[in-house]
Amino acid sequence: MIVENKVAIITGASSGFGKALAERLVGKGAKVILADIDIKDGERLATELNYNKDVKVAYFLKCDVTNYAEQKALFDAAEKHFGRVDIVINNAGIAERQPLWEDQAGFWKKIIDIDLSAVVEGTRLGLQYAQKHGQGGVIINTASLAGLYPQALTPAYSAAKFGVVGLTRSLKEYGNQVGVRVNAVAPSFADTKIIAPIRDAVQKIAPLVSVDMVIDAFMLLIEDDSFSGDVARITPQYGISVMGRSTGSKDKKAKL
Repeated sequence: MIVENKVAIITGASSGFGKALAERLVGKGAKVILADIDIKDGERLATELNYNKDVKVAYFLKCDVTNYAEQKALFDAAEKHFGRVDIVINNAGIAERQPLWEDQAGFWKKIIDIDLSAVVEGTRLGLQYAQKHGQGGVIINTASLAGLYPQALTPAYSAAKFGVVGLTRSLKEYGNQVGVRVNAVAPSFADTKIIAPIRDAVQKIAPLVSVDMVIDAFMLLIEDDSFSGDVARITPQYGISVMGRSTGSKDKKAKL
């Protein structure tokens, strides 16, 4: 896929991976619909991306991904402003704020709602809208290393991300049939807002992966049409590997 003039929807776009990916995509000529509950940072990012452009390349919409009507509005906005949907990034996510056994308020349910259920709906909408114009497309779901290996610090988050990996891999055959590739990234912990409550504990276990490397993995899965139903693992020790397949770059070879 050549991303120039392609249309992307990104949830969780106001910061972290979503923000960095939006900047990378627009830098390569794509157009983006930015979605987040953080209105201030989302609108600021849209303004920055549109700066010095003859026409708008970015629109921000407030979106709670657990509100499926608001998710659908993103796809309608993409069609209204840009005419189609080519790339869907289901990236919004949260993690535990306290140990599961101390979670009397049931915050773990919100983790499942945002990190798994909303990703299922975003994937469903992505498959539907990307097929409408007969040009195919690609959906990338943000999973985690916690979706490949159990994580004692964040068990509910890990359960949700295991679900994202299962969803992604299960859609390989259907995605190939309809021309819409579904892939996922599975980074180890990076220095983004999501790990703020447990940053100190995480850094005692392992170094953080760079945001730039995670965005490299997103772009690999978007631009390389050979990846479908695949999951890219990203770690600071071994770089990027796609479920046992070398990416072809010496500094990104690793086995899973």
